[in-house]
Amino acid sequence: MFIPIVLALAESVSIQSLTLTLQAHQAGRFQWRRALWALRREAGIGLLLGVSCGGLVGLVAWIWHGRGFVALCILTRIALAITTAPLFGIALPTALRGLQRDPKAASGPIVLAMTDITTLFYYLGFAATVLG
Repeated sequence: MFIPIVLALAESVSIQSLTLTLQAHQAGRFQWRRALWALRREAGIGLLLGVSCGGLVGLVAWIWHGRGFVALCILTRIALAITTAPLFGIALPTALRGLQRDPKAASGPIVLAMTDITTLFYYLGFAATVLG
């Protein structure tokens, strides 16, 4: 039931990172050192966003269903998905630019697909493990 929320949150973060990365690429020359710095920065921001969004949705799930374990599962999966999502938004266009390809051509759909697949893997994989 929470899958659309989890996917939407992760997609929003990844597309925002993608947009900022494409803007940064237009501003100057490509440098791997700057790309790695941006990747580390976005990982930290993603972790903060993930814990706060996951906490909020987890709290709603706990209030709604009255089950702390369900809330904890939702919190951790959203936190993990939103922490990884901006990494895709930075990594793909940066890799394409490093390979001297146009990152604007297909970055959006590919980043969203990668984010969705990873998010579903986290969410459903965890559920399958917990539910046995």
